[in-house]
Amino acid sequence: MEKTADRLKKLYEEYIEKVKQSNKDYDFQFVFSDGLMRKGIMLIGEAPGKDEVAQGKPFVGMAGAKLKEFMESLKLERDDILVTNAVKYRPYKINPKSGKKSNRTPTKKEIQLSLYCLEKEIEIIKPKLILTLGNVPLRALKKDFTLNIGQWHGKQTEYKGITHFPLYHPASVIYNKSLQSVFEQDLEAVKQYILLHFLLYFVMPGYM
Repeated sequence: MEKTADRLKKLYEEYIEKVKQSNKDYDFQFVFSDGLMRKGIMLIGEAPGKDEVAQGKPFVGMAGAKLKEFMESLKLERDDILVTNAVKYRPYKINPKSGKKSNRTPTKKEIQLSLYCLEKEIEIIKPKLILTLGNVPLRALKKDFTLNIGQWHGKQTEYKGITHFPLYHPASVIYNKSLQSVFEQDLEAVKQYILLHFLLYFVMPGYM
């Protein structure tokens, strides 16, 4: 049987080829999944930014610092989860004066182009729990671009039989301090779910 790592490698190679064919003038900068998913948890963000491209890993820099806080609150280490993005290349805009790139939110077209890769990734990895951060992965998995994380955050839902918690993106807390308490409440809901459904957590230091 083909190994998971080999299947992911093949998937990502196909994705790169497909995406590059969609726009031959765009400077695509790809960043793929990271982590061992030792606890069966998959975390899906929106898209890599400048820092992620520079380091070749999702969720680094300021967002990475928030992710670390996020995982610590759930008594998790980075390798306990697998971190990926709904769109696996950096969406950017170019300043007409300076010519410099800056991060932007993925478009509906970019999300749709990347959706097959995300769905196949989930199929290959087989997580027990999916946590999505922000609007982009929520809309991607639900295939509904009218959804807003403000209405869905912290609510338990499902994706093809897998438990799914949509959450605010940790970076949003950096820019909107009023979301801090809401974000913490949502994390508590996730923590309670983990305590009830993941037997391994009952013997983890710090939980009991």
